Amino acid sequence: MVGVQLNGEEGEMPMNAPVYLYPQPRRYEASGGSSTGAVRFNMQPIGDEAARLAAKSGAADRLAVSLASAGGARPEARLGQAATLALVEYRADLHPQGYILEWGEDGLHLTAGTAQGLHYALLTAGQMMDGQRGLTAWAHCRIEDEPDFPVRGVMLDIGRNKIPRMTTLFALIDRLSELKFNHLQLYMEGFCFDYRSFAALFPEATPITAAEYLELDAYAKARFIDLVPNQNCLGHMSSWLAKPEFHELAEHPDGLPTSLPLSFKLPSTTLNPVDPRSVALAKDLFDELLPNFSSPYANINLDEPYGLGTGKSKETADDIGVGELYLAYAERMFEIVRGHGKKPMLWGDVLAHHPELVSRLPEDVTVLHWNYDAPIPYGPWCRMLQENGVSYFVCPGTSSWSSLSGRTDNMLGNIVDAARSGKAYGARGLLVADWGDAGHWQIPAVSYPGFAYAAGAGWQTEGNLDHMEPLEHHVSYRMLQDRSGGGARFLMEMGRYYHLERSTIENMTYTSYLLSRGLSDRQKLEQETAVMVELLKLLGGSGMPFRIDYHYVEMEEWLQRRREELDRLDLAGTDAVNLHDELANTLSLIGQGAGLHRYIYRQDLPDNATEILWLERLQEQLKTAASEFKRLWLARNREGGLAASTAAFDKLLGQYGERLRELKS
Repeated sequence: MVGVQLNGEEGEMPMNAPVYLYPQPRRYEASGGSSTGAVRFNMQPIGDEAARLAAKSGAADRLAVSLASAGGARPEARLGQAATLALVEYRADLHPQGYILEWGEDGLHLTAGTAQGLHYALLTAGQMMDGQRGLTAWAHCRIEDEPDFPVRGVMLDIGRNKIPRMTTLFALIDRLSELKFNHLQLYMEGFCFDYRSFAALFPEATPITAAEYLELDAYAKARFIDLVPNQNCLGHMSSWLAKPEFHELAEHPDGLPTSLPLSFKLPSTTLNPVDPRSVALAKDLFDELLPNFSSPYANINLDEPYGLGTGKSKETADDIGVGELYLAYAERMFEIVRGHGKKPMLWGDVLAHHPELVSRLPEDVTVLHWNYDAPIPYGPWCRMLQENGVSYFVCPGTSSWSSLSGRTDNMLGNIVDAARSGKAYGARGLLVADWGDAGHWQIPAVSYPGFAYAAGAGWQTEGNLDHMEPLEHHVSYRMLQDRSGGGARFLMEMGRYYHLERSTIENMTYTSYLLSRGLSDRQKLEQETAVMVELLKLLGGSGMPFRIDYHYVEMEEWLQRRREELDRLDLAGTDAVNLHDELANTLSLIGQGAGLHRYIYRQDLPDNATEILWLERLQEQLKTAASEFKRLWLARNREGGLAASTAAFDKLLGQYGERLRELKS
């Protein structure tokens, strides 16, 4: 047999674990035997330390809940069946997050060195029971397991329009816990936390309150998830700088000038780092936010400070350099969060442009190395961070944003590269980002495959990246609660329509872009998209010229197949009706984009009569889709931000009406 490393020792190549275990464990052994499934457990810790771990992880109650959820053994086996022994053993030499699970003739045996390790053993035990529900006997097995990445996390954007209700956030934490994630951030820009000092400036907002964050923090901590505070404080500050009270704090109060061939100004997004009032504002935000979190970390972001050193701080930048200007401001932020007992985290994009700063980062700083496009490699920057002794995470994305239903193959490639490069070059964590650009139109389920794939990659990189069946089982049966088992593949195919667009647009789908942009003609669309390409190039894009080879008939056929697949799903969760409607409405919006493309490119619209009929059809379809979007949004999310998210739909409806009046006059 080929040798592999396991807990630092040579072992045999592990066999594939059953598909119902996800993330797939490091090592799974099946003896070929089986024992009658339990109807109840008699938990017995071996020694005081094991008893402490069992109590801290709630082992007895959780085993009972898992068994009840899985249905226990068949009813005829229950009569007279004794309780099954469940031993809990402490072993100090195991990985802090590692465990051993054994099921055999003597019952269940769980071994761990920490409460967190026992927590993961209990999750696996629950999956073992769930995967064999209805069976009289459960297969004997031994599992030895520990993660590749110590930190495995999700970052959910709540700063762009969509702020979830508490019930939605609790459900998210539960789903992440089941995937063995141990880190969660809720990204914030704008007024998504209820800063009492500034509440009067944002009367339309429905932010998360301090009391709610305290509740979320405790809920996550009980599930061994570190809820890390997150607040931007340099770039991405447009919501604050738009207020008269803070307008003069901008690096470019009158807007960021663009260079030729562009000739307009962009809205101000970046604080002036040399203005003491910028530091004071950031301190006010952190002083009110950070006390609500038990985490030892705080993400201060500091990403994408567009125009830094070219406006009010230009004199300083010319004197010391833009990199030094950035680091000086960053150090002020470090001190603020350290004052609350937190270690700073920040995104790595500015450092990538100023690599001379990397070796000067303090030891307590964690760099979040992000890149969301699969063709761009993680390896070189990971290697450089490792060589400089910097603590860092790799941060791929779900590719859900600006897409309606995701970009599946970009997501898969992006996570694969991040995980393999991060593992090869000593990354301490893997954090998958789920952004909300362009209205945050994607429904939560669109991100499930990305969450699950990142969870597997972070837990056992090589054991999970190339084995899709366990992921599909988990996403279908557990995340979607789809009894047909086809839900995961359906979601993955939902995220592949962008291949039919054959568009060069970056980091989004053409359909999402078209719906955001509105009604026009082909010439105007292509001219304005060329301008957008130049704008994105200014902000870091590749500058690839806009090209499209869209086949409308193929897209209609694709949509019909997806509608048929949706009808075959057997959703059984408490939110099954809403989930079905969310998926159906997502298809409707993709169909709206397809129809809009057909109109703009005048495909099979030879005269005014057919044009009017097509526009009327699009108008009625969008009215229905927009109404559904608003209803479904409010089922999971707060109202604040909804109007901003749907403004593009309202604009397009108005354009349809105006064009119809012109055609009929």
